[in-house]
Amino acid sequence: MPGTLFVVATPIGNLEDLSMRALRTLREVDLIAAEDTRRTSKLLAHYEIQKTLVSLHEHNETREARRLVSKLESGLNIALVSDAGTPAIADPGYHLVAQAREAGIPVVPIPGANAAIAALSAAGLPADSFLFLGFPPSGGMARDRWFERAANETGTVVFYESPHRIRRTVGEAAEYLVERPIVVARELTKVNEQLVVWDKMRELREQGEFVVVVGPAPERSRGDADPADVAHFVGHITEAVCLSEPEALNLAAAHFGVALPKAANLLKKGRILLKRSKDNQALTSSEE
Repeated sequence: MPGTLFVVATPIGNLEDLSMRALRTLREVDLIAAEDTRRTSKLLAHYEIQKTLVSLHEHNETREARRLVSKLESGLNIALVSDAGTPAIADPGYHLVAQAREAGIPVVPIPGANAAIAALSAAGLPADSFLFLGFPPSGGMARDRWFERAANETGTVVFYESPHRIRRTVGEAAEYLVERPIVVARELTKVNEQLVVWDKMRELREQGEFVVVVGPAPERSRGDADPADVAHFVGHITEAVCLSEPEALNLAAAHFGVALPKAANLLKKGRILLKRSKDNQALTSSEE
């Protein structure tokens, strides 16, 4: 009989968040596939568990997954763990799980800590439905398209970010996602845990692990406008009628029935979206 692949969630910080079921599973399996064997060794040492560890990370997962499936087919039980939280959720593990299921091997989830869910639970924003976007691309057109996707999602959006890019990313999110609340969580469940709204980012140290939660877009009233429509309107007025931009913006506020500050925010977002759309079209044309 084949063995079983256990997908085991481990603590994201506080070691007391390891469930009793996860602890028993780690003690009983024959082998543990870990994203970073050094970090997992510390967790196992804390609970006095001695097990053979195999490294399974983003750079070797495709190759190692085949070898681990062979071991599962031979009857070994294997636990899959990531550095922290639930494996395969913006972490390695997807390929191993997919290959195991394709081979007919039982896959059993052992649920537990997850940074995105923890942040959602404490952000005070609607979470009946949400879009999880993992980590934003570091740059280029992929990053622009990623932000466009986030901007087009009207519900709550959750994503992760690294410490050296967190201020830049949250600043861009505030530009794209006009008038939407943003909560930034740092080092969840750890001693230095923080949750702050984005305009108080100065209170956050750029160190540790970050989760960003963006609230839903405000419901549009009859007088609200699409940001692109505002940008088109202001552009047309300044070019065709030769009015200054402040004058055109005043007309836009009156035309769309919104306050002047809101019209200015919509104009800013609309120009960003139109520029990204134009850049994407140019890229597509160059690739054809």
